[in-house]
Amino acid sequence: MPLAGCEYSGPDKPPAPSSPPPATPSAASFKDNVNEVTRLLEASPADPGMPSEAEPAGKLSLDLAPGDYLVTGACAGVYGAKLTLVKADGVPEASSFECTSTLDRFVRHDGGPLTISAVPPTGRPAATGVKVQANPDRRLSELEDLSDWAAQQLRPPVPGELRGTGSGNTTTTAGVAAAPGQYELQLVCAGLPVAELSVSTWNGAELLAPVSVPCGGSMFKAPLVLPTEGANLTMGPGGLDSRFAYRLVPTGQP
Repeated sequence: MPLAGCEYSGPDKPPAPSSPPPATPSAASFKDNVNEVTRLLEASPADPGMPSEAEPAGKLSLDLAPGDYLVTGACAGVYGAKLTLVKADGVPEASSFECTSTLDRFVRHDGGPLTISAVPPTGRPAATGVKVQANPDRRLSELEDLSDWAAQQLRPPVPGELRGTGSGNTTTTAGVAAAPGQYELQLVCAGLPVAELSVSTWNGAELLAPVSVPCGGSMFKAPLVLPTEGANLTMGPGGLDSRFAYRLVPTGQP
């Protein structure tokens, strides 16, 4: 840590030197860090994507079938690392993470090449590793399905819009951090014959009285004037396959 300069104003005789600081514990060896990475990834040192003497940074180059995958990165012997995914389009998708835990990335892959790497900011003794598996969490796939569906319904994107999604077996309330102003509320629902929608401020003042919205694929639109910051959208009644996509589009200032 940088120290500011100071001026000594005591006696001419300088004070006795203080005791030396305790010795810094020696850093873990490269082998120790490799073992820690494989432990975090629940893998074997010989598995693809694990660090080695020849390549301390974990890397994988795969040709995968279309599907949902879970990519995991781990590191040891350094504060953090960067996990990068590169698909067939050649565009890197990078995420930084700390070595105190692993980083999981859900990937919906169209099929074809996928390159995965975890790179630390320093060389040895730091070590990193990566692994990929078929997505084991059905909820992640369902969230991606919902996101894909919402992106199709709310097209094209509008500058300044605030959008979100909802789903569930019961009535859902979603908060939108919108600034005071005039908006058009747009909502599409599916999985129900009819949904009920209402909107209030974060303080509980009613902005849109409960209204029935057909869920046949058409978009519901309503003007909305937000006097204070924040709006709550309540959508129901919910159901096994119910889903909602909504956005607030700025139209002017009150």
